[in-house]
Amino acid sequence: MKSSRALLLALALSGALSVTAACDDKNTAGDAAPATSAAATSAAAAPQADPRTELVNAFSKLNSAPMAYSTSTESGTLASTKLTGSADPATKANSGTMVITTNGQAINAQVIVLGTDVYMKMSVPLPGIDPKKWMYFDGSKTSLTKLGLGNPDDPANVKGLADAIVTAERTGTGAFKGTIDLTKRKVPESGAALIQQMGDAAKSVPFEAATNADGYLTSFTMTMPAAGQVPATTAKTTFSDFGKPVTITKPAAAEVQPAPAALLAQLG
Repeated sequence: MKSSRALLLALALSGALSVTAACDDKNTAGDAAPATSAAATSAAAAPQADPRTELVNAFSKLNSAPMAYSTSTESGTLASTKLTGSADPATKANSGTMVITTNGQAINAQVIVLGTDVYMKMSVPLPGIDPKKWMYFDGSKTSLTKLGLGNPDDPANVKGLADAIVTAERTGTGAFKGTIDLTKRKVPESGAALIQQMGDAAKSVPFEAATNADGYLTSFTMTMPAAGQVPATTAKTTFSDFGKPVTITKPAAAEVQPAPAALLAQLG
């Protein structure tokens, strides 16, 4: 049971950190139509778009193609998370590996998300759970952010940040910096509590971002202020392999088991 409690603590902390960057189901930036090649050619001849508009468009393009991603958070010596995987927004599929480290204990997990179906394996024992099988969660009844996950079409929890950008400036070709206002985002209760504890600093969180020649967002880093017992946290996400086919399959029924009720109670 000690391992089980440590697991729940780590998952809860991971989720609390990630939701400060998470968006709700409403994605204003995602509603923008992707630029056509003709428009891109025209834009090349026209004056550069203002930095904020360029970043909003870069976030929007994350809806348009399969990709690989990596996201990490560092909260001093308290905790760190690392999530690496691939996703296909069109099919709402996502798979990855996650490492959560807290209080000197590292927990490894494998995750598959297909629509609202979530499958997970973990490196620590849970009562009544076969560690060789996938635990199944009904994502429609479970908070993915509390699992440290984004929605399957937003695995790194960053797309909804576009409309929270307050200031933005270009620092080089495809390079930007600025600030975001976390209070502009609707987040789950745990994330909202953390944001409230940040005080006015939550309204001016610094970020750095990069885009590639095709206008895709390739990296986004922000440094969130301390919140209660959680120290200042650096969160970094990178995206790559845009358009490369992603194949994510459902585990065989014989390899799946229901998630334990105690864990579901923590994540409902």
